[in-house]
Amino acid sequence: MKISVFILIILFFTGFNTNYNNISPAIVSNPTGFKLGNEVLLSEKIDLLKDSRVGIITNQSGITSDGTLIIDAIKGKANVVKIFSPEHGFRGDDNTGNYVDTQTGINVVSLYGNKKKPSSDDLNDVDALVYDIQDVGARFYTYVNTLYYCMESAVKSNKKFIVCDRPSMINLNYVDGFMLEDDCKSFVGLLDVPISYGLTCGELSNFLNDTYFGGKLNLEVVQMNGYTRNTNYTDLNLKWVNPSPSIYFPSSAVCYTGTCIFEGTNLSEGRGTDKPFEYIGAPYVDADKLISELETYNLRGVKFEKRSYIPNSISSPSNPPKYVGEQCEGVYINVQDIKIFQPVQTAIAILISAKKLFPKFSWRKDNFIDKLAGTKTFRNMVNSNASLSEITDSYQKNLDVFKSIRDKYIIYK
Repeated sequence: MKISVFILIILFFTGFNTNYNNISPAIVSNPTGFKLGNEVLLSEKIDLLKDSRVGIITNQSGITSDGTLIIDAIKGKANVVKIFSPEHGFRGDDNTGNYVDTQTGINVVSLYGNKKKPSSDDLNDVDALVYDIQDVGARFYTYVNTLYYCMESAVKSNKKFIVCDRPSMINLNYVDGFMLEDDCKSFVGLLDVPISYGLTCGELSNFLNDTYFGGKLNLEVVQMNGYTRNTNYTDLNLKWVNPSPSIYFPSSAVCYTGTCIFEGTNLSEGRGTDKPFEYIGAPYVDADKLISELETYNLRGVKFEKRSYIPNSISSPSNPPKYVGEQCEGVYINVQDIKIFQPVQTAIAILISAKKLFPKFSWRKDNFIDKLAGTKTFRNMVNSNASLSEITDSYQKNLDVFKSIRDKYIIYK
């Protein structure tokens, strides 16, 4: 009897939870026929690396379905001579220096900080580059900029470039946000795409090859098997590894696509809590007032819940939490339906509501918001009290142009 009750309790807290938010995929078999790009490379296309000295651009998220790092899974199948690591390091521990990885004995070259692309010297002993990193699908997530810079170096050094495609954690049919303007380019905004561009890393690499390199890169995208644009990431039952220090869940990634803009304000984006990018608040916020205002927008696929939280310090130096040790009040963005949720518009609604309601709201003094939004227009419109519809309408024409271009690069239907 006690055993039966215990089993029922376990089922209640695990098997019956169907809300997208806060779910880490279980470690079970994948849907029939699904394979990650790296699994297709290893099982069907390893000849692409035959007789090649291989450099792998990867980190702790470059894993197979069962959680094996590609650098371990490829052992004995290809001659890996070098590892190139993005922001946060090869093993996600923020080791961004150059060193010899003690577990593999392979040289690691950091592509973050003062050096963001492989040099010609780095590639002298490399014939082919393999890219395998789990992305989020947002322009300001820096891994796509590392992808771009590595592609650029491969073109200049005439190296083969292989992209192991991976699933999107967000809705691949969702495209939204301002396009990037030249005077706002930075490492959190390098590519001329909207904030949410609706492409896998493989699809994006084809777009980049044509748009920036005139098709000159010797590019091979190793596609996933059994994947569509409507596939939910959590249905794939992949072993979960944080792709970066503050993306704790797939739901963190979904919200991040919009709420990363709060890095450009004095609102806490939830870093230092159990739900980064899902909690938005500050010591000066009245959550009840904020929720009442947000409910007037009738935003789709989301429920706002009142939260009080105290951010803790974290080990990652890239973006330290705001208000460490201080009581914050704000909202929890509880995503109810990823298919209709609009993270960019939701984040804009929260931001303009906070500015309207709370006199202590402010931008970061360095106008970092311009780099995140990709334009000065957003900040200027918010400052002039523009409405949500006025803001989103202002970028719609450019967004439609991008969508028509994007259509040519869609692999998965």
